[in-house]
Amino acid sequence: MSPDLIVVLLFGASVLIAVMGLTTIGARRRGRGLMVALLAGLLFPIAWVVWYLRDERPYRRQAHTP
Repeated sequence: MSPDLIVVLLFGASVLIAVMGLTTIGARRRGRGLMVALLAGLLFPIAWVVWYLRDERPYRRQAHTP
């Protein structure tokens, strides 16, 4: 492996670990238990979609019909 490829792989892995860690912290702040927060960190794309759907629902307005 070339040194450039190793740097790119290390950078990608560090970004992935950072996102997983931030998701875990976010789950803990939302009141989840430690094991659930760790699972949310591992499955962060799914956790983000669930959070988006849960958070977006209160902001949706009913269709205003005159």
